[in-house]
Parts: sequence; C-alpha cells; structure tokens
Amino acid sequence: MVSLRCHRSKYIWATLGVLALLWLYIFPVYRIPSDKEMVDEVLRQGQTWSRNQTGVDLYRKLLTECCDPKRMFAVTKENSPIGKVLWYDGEIYHYHTVTNETYPIFVQDTPLQLPLKKCSVVGNGGVLKHSGCGKEIDQAEFIMRCNLPPLSKEYTTDVGTRTHLDSKSEYILSSFQDCDTKSLQSNTSLATV
Repeated sequence: MVSLRCHRSKYIWATLGVLALLWLYIFPVYRIPSDKEMVDEVLRQGQTWSRNQTGVDLYRKLLTECCDPKRMFAVTKENSPIGKVLWYDGEIYHYHTVTNETYPIFVQDTPLQLPLKKCSVVGNGGVLKHSGCGKEIDQAEFIMRCNLPPLSKEYTTDVGTRTHLDSKSEYILSSFQDCDTKSLQSNTSLATV
C-alpha cells in the first residue's frame, strides 16, 4: 500500500512539473535584458526619435500651471524670505526653515533666464568618467549640477568646469551644516531637491 502511494505521488509531481514547464513556455517570465540588448534598444530608438512640438508645448503648459518654474525654479532671496519653510521634494517629514544663516547663501534672483537654446544637467554618479564630454557640457548656456560634484582639474575633460546652479539633497546639506556659509556662498547657489 505504501509503495502504491509513493508511486502515485511521483506521477502527480511529474505532472505538476510538466504543467509548470508548459506554463513558463506559454507565458515566459520577464528577464532583465543584457547590457548589449539595452544599448541596442537605446540606439534603435535614437535613430527614430523626432521632436514632438505638440507634446513639448503641452508639457510646458502643464508645468507652468502647476509650478510657476520661471519664479520657483530655484530657492532665491526673492521667493524664500527668512522664516519660510522649504519642504524637500517627496519627503513628508523633512523640511528646512530659512534662517539668518542660510538666507545669505541664496541667490537674489533665479539663475534660469528663459528661453535657453542649450542646457546641460549633470549628475555626479561617475558615468561621465573617461567620456571626454567636458567641452560639450561647457558650451551650454545653462549648466545645472547635482550635490557638489568634483570639478577639479583631473575631471575637467569629462565633466567641464562651468556651473550656473547646483542642487543639493538634504544629506549633502546636513554634511556641510558646520561649514562656513561664506565659503559655500562663494562657490555655489542653493536649490533644494
């Protein structure tokens, strides 16, 4: 009797295994594409891309209606008086109240003067290392960088030297909270992320 039950369970497990394989064959599991596949897809899409002016105009209209980017693009002395609470984007519990210490760091007016023909938005994750993109980045009318990236001589051929605006996350700001605000003010403008 015991051998009969084991014999049946083997058939049941074999049948379940075959059904699972059929399921995977009919409904393949998503797999992460290889690096080569991702590069090929980006290149393929790059060849067929063309500017969608209707989409651009609609996006500009929506952005203007919700955020007033010409006036609120960056934290400035004009739009952030002492005592104003600045909420970090996407953070419910994290904010900064403008104080006598932080107010002098802000620029007077927004550094973004529209319209721009060419702008560069440059991160600091290291993807530009050995890219040689520095000259092209520096040719932009407006250059925005993120989180105090290194602009020392050894990186200039890859990331350029010019900066009009540097955004800073709460983590970066807290790292510099004991620094002299005069040195920060002379090196950068302040915008929150």
